[in-house]
Amino acid sequence: MTAVVAAVDIGTNSVKMTVGEKDSSGTLRVLEDVTKITRLGKGVDAGGSLAPEAVEKTLTALAWFGDLARKHGVGKVAAVGTSALRDAANGAEFVHEAERRMGGPVEVISGDREAQLIYLAARRDPDLSRTVPADALLATTDIGGGSTEVVLGQGDAVRYRDSLQLGAVRLTERALPSDPPTEQEIAHASGFADEALAAVPVPLEGEGAVILVASGGTAANLAGMERGGFAPDLHAMRLTCAQIKARIASLAAVPLAERRKTPGLEPDRADVILAGAIIQARVLHRLGGDALFVSLRGLRYGLLYELLG
Repeated sequence: MTAVVAAVDIGTNSVKMTVGEKDSSGTLRVLEDVTKITRLGKGVDAGGSLAPEAVEKTLTALAWFGDLARKHGVGKVAAVGTSALRDAANGAEFVHEAERRMGGPVEVISGDREAQLIYLAARRDPDLSRTVPADALLATTDIGGGSTEVVLGQGDAVRYRDSLQLGAVRLTERALPSDPPTEQEIAHASGFADEALAAVPVPLEGEGAVILVASGGTAANLAGMERGGFAPDLHAMRLTCAQIKARIASLAAVPLAERRKTPGLEPDRADVILAGAIIQARVLHRLGGDALFVSLRGLRYGLLYELLG
């Protein structure tokens, strides 16, 4: 066995940690995989700073992650911060305290680096490789709270990657103020997403269809709602554009209190899932796809593959 390592993703909406090692055959063995929704980036888009309540909630989660990692005998903890920490004026102050409480370094990474790790996670995933041919034209997306990472590539060759200022929390705050949202707000949110996605290149004629792999909480919860519950077998599940559009309609038809009761949806994500679903649908529209494969192993798994070599 190799050394045990931990990869931590400090996102705008949630914080996640995966602890793993390589077994004797060189295959990743996951020892722990945990997520806490802390909404670190709530209000950052409008106010420019991390809110004290969100900071404390996130720091508490990271301290727990550190304790959990040490129980597994982790030799190295690598944590990365994404959109909220890139944008917040008090991000450096948060990073200093996070490192102290968690017991390991925190690197605030660029959107380009974030996208690169998400693509690596999809390409190295053994379950997805059974569905996605090695030479396929692949697109990966990860809808976070403050940004959406998009990568297009073929094999290890990346054609395009970017981190768009478009996320489930950001879009909710900008375009979906009503409860439930109006038809005009839904249309506005869709248009906002289309504007942000306009720079994403579409497949060239003759290249064939793009295979889309979607990671992050939006994709996981959309899959969970289709199955009526959250389970590990949602990983690599196929989700159609028609299913996503039907889910948007059903989510938009009810107030937040009712939305929280939806089977398969994390209650803490109910207020931003509609925006996330709209972004996911518009990504498929932009790429000309009719379905995607759900990945429960996003950014932190790319980081884990790097740490383990």
